[in-house]
Amino acid sequence: MADDILEYWMAEARELAARFNINDFDKSSEFWNWDNFGEEIVKLKKVLDLEGGFLDVLGLRINFETGKTEDLMTGKEFHTSRIIPHLYYYTKAKDVGVAGEWSKYNALQGSWACRYSFDEEDVKALTSVFVEKKEKLFKTLERLGAKRVDYGDAGFELEFLPKVKVLLIFDEADEEFPANVRLLYDKNSIYYQPHEMLGDISWFLASRVFKALA
Repeated sequence: MADDILEYWMAEARELAARFNINDFDKSSEFWNWDNFGEEIVKLKKVLDLEGGFLDVLGLRINFETGKTEDLMTGKEFHTSRIIPHLYYYTKAKDVGVAGEWSKYNALQGSWACRYSFDEEDVKALTSVFVEKKEKLFKTLERLGAKRVDYGDAGFELEFLPKVKVLLIFDEADEEFPANVRLLYDKNSIYYQPHEMLGDISWFLASRVFKALA
């Protein structure tokens, strides 16, 4: 049976490739910039009913008037090219709502073809912080917009983008297994972000936590 959502995102990628000559760009920041995608992204201001014209993502504030992103933890400008692809693809989302069912990345629809897009080690890097600075880690996650939920020994639900929800589950070490950190996705997140972008959330989340802890 054809995988409709995988084909949908592949078609979007092919359309981008036809629209731009990727070989003309030496690095992704030259491609994923506001000049190239701002006109489409700014439509999200109305779609998401953004009060004040900005959106907060993991302690980053994207200004839909200027196209700039501010790191609210440092007060400095953040490399917008890192968030622009997430916003652009969100403009192409199929709005099916939140499933309310959690899934591993490799169990998401179509992930079989994109299994290398998710680097589990990004999230696993939080394990040592969980073991050594648990309460500080939990407070940091709450600062970044996560809310505590009842999963594992500790769980935190985070909305990366509207309806793009992820769940961090922390398991304490016991006699058989070491401490562990897992990242799950709302099953319908795949309708709002292509596989590569969902996989990138693991890096994004871990890097923002470490930035806040520094």
